[in-house]
Amino acid sequence: MKRRDFIVTGSQAGVGICLAALLGEGCAPAAKYAAITVEKNKISLRKSEFQYTKKGKVQERNFLLIKPEKAVFPICLYKKGEEYIACLMRCTHQDCEVELQGTRYICPCHGSEFSNEGIVLTGPAEENLRTFKTTHDATHVHILVA
Repeated sequence: MKRRDFIVTGSQAGVGICLAALLGEGCAPAAKYAAITVEKNKISLRKSEFQYTKKGKVQERNFLLIKPEKAVFPICLYKKGEEYIACLMRCTHQDCEVELQGTRYICPCHGSEFSNEGIVLTGPAEENLRTFKTTHDATHVHILVA
């Protein structure tokens, strides 16, 4: 193979990989802020908030964002099978708002990473994200924020 052919082929492969990565992220449903009701120390939302329609088929989101009216930081409610995990999206290192990227929370300020359960994966943060107890019934999920 000639040097020129090698460079062209390698460049095309690199562009293809980058496009595949971008398109893969683009296919995921956008983050959605759920409609909620707040009663004292309990936030409630319908389980149907996790559903969306794509090409006529009902799909399930893995997570929803929740931001009560006076809250500084949102809460991410992650659905894991029949379990619901609620994490405050505030980095425990220096109080920056973390971003959800795939199945991890990433702090844009200093790069700390947390699992979707709020557990520290890489620092500089040393403490897990704050989590809230959740309960659910046939139609609703409840987040206990006390």
